[in-house]
Amino acid sequence: MTNPLLQQGLDLMIYGMGTVFLFLALLVAITALMSALISRFLPIVAEPQPDTQEKLAGQIDEHLLAILQAAIDQHRRKH
Repeated sequence: MTNPLLQQGLDLMIYGMGTVFLFLALLVAITALMSALISRFLPIVAEPQPDTQEKLAGQIDEHLLAILQAAIDQHRRKH
């Protein structure tokens, strides 16, 4: 003897979980397909980025570097 209310609850649970599982599986498949299509037809060519030190070396002059170093030294002496 199975309780009809329990049976109906189990049926709804299986139906709901199955629907969610199918939706998520479909979402993963569509996302993978779109990723493959985009990477095939629109390849992204990345330009090499210069190293951060190289970029900063060309922008900071010696006077500014001396001012920054003095400020850091003064801060460290206070603490």
